[in-house]
Amino acid sequence: MPSIAIHWFRRDLRLHDNTALALATQNCEQVIGLFILDPTLLDNPKTCPARVGFMYSSLAELASSLADRGGRLIIRRGKPVEELRKVFRETGANRLYFNRDYTTFARKRDERVESELTKDGIEVVTCKDLVIFEKEEILNGSQAPYRIYGSYKRRWLIEVGRNLPPEQRLRTGSLKIENNDLKKLKSLDMPRIPGDFERTYFMPAGEKTGLKRLEEWAQTKTAKPKKEPDILDYAASRDLPAQDGTSQLSVWLRFGVVSPRQCYRVALDAREQAGHKDEREGCDTWVSEFIWRDFFYQLTWNFPFVATESFQPKFRKLAWETNNKLFKAWCEGQTGFPIVDAGMRQLNSIYWMHNRVRMITAGFLAKDLLLDWRLGERYFWEKLVDYDQPANNGNWQWAASTGADSQPYFQIFNPTAQGKKFDPTGDYVRRWVPELAKVPAKYIHSPEKMPAEIQKELGLVIGKDYPLPIVNHTEAQERTLQAYRAASRG
Repeated sequence: MPSIAIHWFRRDLRLHDNTALALATQNCEQVIGLFILDPTLLDNPKTCPARVGFMYSSLAELASSLADRGGRLIIRRGKPVEELRKVFRETGANRLYFNRDYTTFARKRDERVESELTKDGIEVVTCKDLVIFEKEEILNGSQAPYRIYGSYKRRWLIEVGRNLPPEQRLRTGSLKIENNDLKKLKSLDMPRIPGDFERTYFMPAGEKTGLKRLEEWAQTKTAKPKKEPDILDYAASRDLPAQDGTSQLSVWLRFGVVSPRQCYRVALDAREQAGHKDEREGCDTWVSEFIWRDFFYQLTWNFPFVATESFQPKFRKLAWETNNKLFKAWCEGQTGFPIVDAGMRQLNSIYWMHNRVRMITAGFLAKDLLLDWRLGERYFWEKLVDYDQPANNGNWQWAASTGADSQPYFQIFNPTAQGKKFDPTGDYVRRWVPELAKVPAKYIHSPEKMPAEIQKELGLVIGKDYPLPIVNHTEAQERTLQAYRAASRG
């Protein structure tokens, strides 16, 4: 009897360097690809439509890539345990392969799947693939999880040189389905991609596009001539939202359309080809983003309460304010602080926001408005095409000073100063806040200070055509400091 395996695709929508899929093809005569549409996730009306669109588009390309190799991607909809059992009965398969996930939801789902299918006599094989280091692989001298990023980073860089696996390659012959019964295996039609996906999100999906973007970003030998900032410029350009100075690969990583190991390898190659110190610093700075990613993932695994609670106990009873009007203004980009409003409008328009502006908008919500960081974290879940729970949670708690190794609570971004520093000419603001398109650079980040005669000349009345600041930053800063100090004292 031939060994038949099911590879359960989840957050690994690719064929290249796919750990569990490669292992399945090496160990089994036939491998069937399966993706389960989980109503728990998809039927939530607040699930980001661009995120669903990216997933469906990537699935369509994955199905085509498997077909090119003689394989199939079976699509089912329902509860994972029930759908997996059906497919195992229909195929006579005896092994399940999948790559591990680490959120609270994923852990509970996967533990149940493994428990129930093992009872059915199915061999379940899981692999590390979503991150470079997982769970408890990076521990301190006391064999405890790191809570300080700098220490974690030093250990990570040591271990990656010892333990980075080679690229995982498929034995493509095993993907072919030759059994007549398997050819009749029923599958749902490919899900319809939401009609507004291409209109709202600025990048196409799929493994081919992801690999092309990675190649262009890393400026490998086969890349096109340099036209835009790339990995060599990253240290200098990553904080300037008016430029395309980031890789924008986060959504491909979120769905596993490219692997983090592929990204790390090309970063090393780019560093070796770098011509001077600044270019090497660009590569190193980009790698540090992957270390932060692993750091947040291990926090989620080892301290699962961070999904709903502040990491630092002293801030769990911080006296957050409740003000729906201020929260609504923040969500809609109507705060009167142009850099904040530009970021929120970018998010609402294309379901993505520049990394630096994510920090600014998060800091504004938590520190200027003194609103619970969980409100913002939830809103980003609803909107971001690249929403990744461990990273999003970790970054929100960093900005709110409630997380592991977060910024000190007394460091409070001045949104006006942040705008002047990172968008000095106001190009980013003008793009996303069209009311301010003609405002001189001198006033672009503080339009409320613009003289009445200039407002009249521009046909722009601050307080009518664009809101006045909804808070006084100096007063808000003092109020926030008092709240954090009180929480620190217990």
